[in-house]
Amino acid sequence: MSELRVAEISEDTADNLKKFKFRKSQNTYHVVVKIDKEALKIEPEQILEDITLNNLKDSLPYHQPRYILLSYRYEKEDGRVAFPYCLLFSTPMGSATNLKMMYTTSLTNLMHKSGVTKVFELRDLEELSDEWLQENLDRTT
Repeated sequence: MSELRVAEISEDTADNLKKFKFRKSQNTYHVVVKIDKEALKIEPEQILEDITLNNLKDSLPYHQPRYILLSYRYEKEDGRVAFPYCLLFSTPMGSATNLKMMYTTSLTNLMHKSGVTKVFELRDLEELSDEWLQENLDRTT
């Protein structure tokens, strides 16, 4: 049986992700993060600003896991607007088992280094929508 491999995140990448958490912009912002499986490093793959979740969905691989850090414009039921910092953990059903395991075992490391506390698992990219995200955010507030 093979051992579980945990990917590392460089201090530079961690610092950039923390800066992302505290940015002051009033728009939606996404950082798609992947694991370089050869180097066992967690690294940003794309930075996407002011795009819809549908456009984000179209930019993600359907057969490989990804982490998506996002700051999302979220209007609460009482009318207040918030920009929660959260992580979508995309593990599509067609992904290789060893990749799913690598991403799962490295998740805590990314959460700790990036300062994210809200994590939502996404098994089917077709589910990704404003409604899906808002339902998940409603459960955490």
